[in-house]
Amino acid sequence: MHLDAEGDIDIEDVEDALLRADELSEITGRKKTDIVADLLDDGVLNLSAGSDADVKRDILDIAQEKAEKFKTLLTTLIPVFALLLGVGAEGLGVLDVTGWGEESIFSPTNEDYGACLDPDAENYDKDASWDNGSCQFEIPPCDTDWRYDDYSTSNLESSIYIRSSFFDANECDYELEGHFTIVLFMDGNSHDGDYINTGTFRNEIQIQSDFLDLEEGEYYWDLEFHTIECDDGTCEHGDEFTSPHKPIFIIEAEVVLGCIDETANNYNEAATQDDGSCEYDPEIIEGCTNSTALNYDENATVDDDSCEYPPPRCEIILFSIYLQYDKNTSWVQYDLDCGTEPNDQDGYNVSVQFWMSENNTTLNHTIGYHYIKGYVADTQELCLEDITAGKYDFHWIAIWTDDDGEQKLLEVNWSDIEITG
Repeated sequence: MHLDAEGDIDIEDVEDALLRADELSEITGRKKTDIVADLLDDGVLNLSAGSDADVKRDILDIAQEKAEKFKTLLTTLIPVFALLLGVGAEGLGVLDVTGWGEESIFSPTNEDYGACLDPDAENYDKDASWDNGSCQFEIPPCDTDWRYDDYSTSNLESSIYIRSSFFDANECDYELEGHFTIVLFMDGNSHDGDYINTGTFRNEIQIQSDFLDLEEGEYYWDLEFHTIECDDGTCEHGDEFTSPHKPIFIIEAEVVLGCIDETANNYNEAATQDDGSCEYDPEIIEGCTNSTALNYDENATVDDDSCEYPPPRCEIILFSIYLQYDKNTSWVQYDLDCGTEPNDQDGYNVSVQFWMSENNTTLNHTIGYHYIKGYVADTQELCLEDITAGKYDFHWIAIWTDDDGEQKLLEVNWSDIEITG
């Protein structure tokens, strides 16, 4: 079975291919009847006839899928591939049927083949029609870049909390082993320190150290990482990485308010700031401490019995009183005094009432108001008129309020007084 110079297959080749239709069916995946119809149509397996003539499938793809399975078989089918490819037998000289080299007829040439198209990649494929993202490159050496991030804090009263992150900005994933040293300085002098053994780590590690109950002062610290390099059981210091951060915290003593004057009665030894609460023994000032006295001294702290008071107000007294009456009138004359002897003392406002009654029923009355002061002869009079004949009771009272706010009363009564009318 072979192709002539024009690419046509003579009848003897077609007959031979028909005899091997079973083999061609297994290689191409087509039905045997379709292969026979295709060969009889134009002598070439080109999907020109058969039930699958309208399927646009590349015969070469089908053969390639089955290549591994039929390596041995293909060594006997070179004439068959002449039918598949439509080329002369000399076109098959590039086939390496035992090694399947890159020049094989099954090397990808169709537009659906994707691979790495970057010439700088280790797996560059010049035969690919599109890049499928599979390129692989030689990994360049990584230069580490170790840095510190500081986020330390303080309560500014007694404690400092050192917090820092030591990390490789380039993330080279190299392993380090070593320890951190922290030296705390107060007012420029070394004050305290800490040693943190880290063991091994990669890319990043967190550092934490607390300094508590600190004295008042200005603080900063130095933070360093020292690598440890070990070889044949012997270890020694290697590289050192010093933090560039030097935060400054000023610790101030807690403010305690109170009296800070040692001479005060309530001196507070623990107080750091005076709050104006100091108390002292009062200065001795003698004088009158009674606010009702005429000579009251508001600055006096000790009473010296020197208080002077105004004379007591006089008491209201009834010096004299007389009841008089005629056929239809009755009157009362009275003399009220303040005190029992002449004086200049303040007096009182006095209300004086005079009335008559029958069977405890008031029939007529009158009222007088007087300011009674001193011991003087000042007789007053109240009168009741138009009284009809009969027996009556007569009443007289004087009412006033004393300095203590109490109501005082003087009263005089006359019974069974007959008025002739």
